[in-house]
Amino acid sequence: MTEERRHRPKAYSYLRFSTPDQMKGDSFKRQSSLAQEYADQHDLDLDEHSFEDLGISAYQGRNQEAGALRLFLRAVEEGAIEPGSYLLVESLDRISRQSARKASSLLGDICDMGITVVTLFDGKAYDQEILDRDPVAFIMAVLTFMRANEESATKARRLRSAWQNKRKRITDGEAVRLTSRAPQWLQPACDGVSFEIIPDRGEIVRRIFKLALDGVGKKSIAERLNSEEVPVFGRGRHWHTSYVDKILNNPATYGTLTPFTSRPERKADREACEPVEGYYPAVIDRETFERFQSLKASKAPRRGRHSKKGLQNVLGGLATCPLCGSTMARVTKNAAKGWVYLACQRARQGAGCRYNAVRYDLIEPAIHDQLGHLIADCPTGDDSLDEEITQTRNNLEGVEGALTNILESIENGLDPKQYPAIGERLSDLQNHRDELTETLSELCQRQTTFSGAMATRRAVSLGKAIRDHPDDKTLVNSHMRECFSKVVVDFLSGDLVFNWKHGGETRLLYKVPAFES
Repeated sequence: MTEERRHRPKAYSYLRFSTPDQMKGDSFKRQSSLAQEYADQHDLDLDEHSFEDLGISAYQGRNQEAGALRLFLRAVEEGAIEPGSYLLVESLDRISRQSARKASSLLGDICDMGITVVTLFDGKAYDQEILDRDPVAFIMAVLTFMRANEESATKARRLRSAWQNKRKRITDGEAVRLTSRAPQWLQPACDGVSFEIIPDRGEIVRRIFKLALDGVGKKSIAERLNSEEVPVFGRGRHWHTSYVDKILNNPATYGTLTPFTSRPERKADREACEPVEGYYPAVIDRETFERFQSLKASKAPRRGRHSKKGLQNVLGGLATCPLCGSTMARVTKNAAKGWVYLACQRARQGAGCRYNAVRYDLIEPAIHDQLGHLIADCPTGDDSLDEEITQTRNNLEGVEGALTNILESIENGLDPKQYPAIGERLSDLQNHRDELTETLSELCQRQTTFSGAMATRRAVSLGKAIRDHPDDKTLVNSHMRECFSKVVVDFLSGDLVFNWKHGGETRLLYKVPAFES
């Protein structure tokens, strides 16, 4: 009996569910029961472990690319599953709901591997011989795929239409709730259309922003929350740097919803729609959010074991050498006499730059004395930014067009294995697309965060910080890093050259001793 069982063909059950509820309900039991019945009736050895895809789309082909179906195909390719085995599915649409051409091609590929595909609801079997010699069976399979694809396409169109209608109503000012899901510091309100802040979690979000604006790093924020046993949002056990970062970069914190839409043929490729301001209750104001975005774009003056100490240099992380562009750091030559200088890090390390030590006691007074000019000279904006965004968008469209052409050629039968250069070109284009996408996101963020009006408000805040708290170098430095990308300490001309983040520069003269020239 054991020997007889060993030579029975092996069968594998493939189950795919659109939603978690289907797996919990009758769908799972029905598919499992049908698989066992078929195996018993046809003397097959049903493997005790089924291949299961939960909530993975067959319409976009995700189950074939990254789901359990892909694991099955790989096991066949590697010989772990032998030719002559059976793949048991409830119906052909469990395998694929893509276009009839793509779905029938997938079925043919599976059968060409020596696998027999069985649809359990009608007991039909498909193998290489049947597909080649029984045109009726092949046509029926194609018709089944056509029906499944049309059903999914119709459902997708209806869902997109419903979402578009909701987004339009929100844009028009109507009180509409897109979904009951919301950031985890919010909960649905009783009116059925709005949200409300969960008080304790709202305080945590505000505290995270305060710590970040005080110069505390995301890792340190997470460690502090964990050490104080602050309750975690959601089902996690600990605060993680990635989640702190997610909160700090979420426009929903100041009440803005960023809806997304996806292409019908590939749901994973989402595109951001026009943001809807005021959709959520704001837990912080927009200026606080944008202050952090500005601060994030600059280099932190202290890292590692020095990060918790107070700053002694208002230009920390900003001071730059005019010769090589390297950072100029604060150095003490005689602590007893208080001789403090700014010097090029590269020169200090003997890496090739000319060494010049600039007296720090000349820097701060120059900034304080000419503060009014510095604030008044804040530029209105960078006119070239719009052109850069347009150019980047055009480049991205060109790369995506090239990618689409290659992928369509492959889908139409071009074999990448015969032309290795195609694979290399595809990889290069994908990497370039990712780089351009990231660049475009950064440029759009700069356009929003570093607008002229916003920059002027930051400049005014910097002036207020210097006037009201002249000795709080950490506070002043924080405001400086919100306004400037760098400050060139030009010991050749005796200027401090302030480079505004939104474009333009302002020069302030400081007195240069003869030995520094």
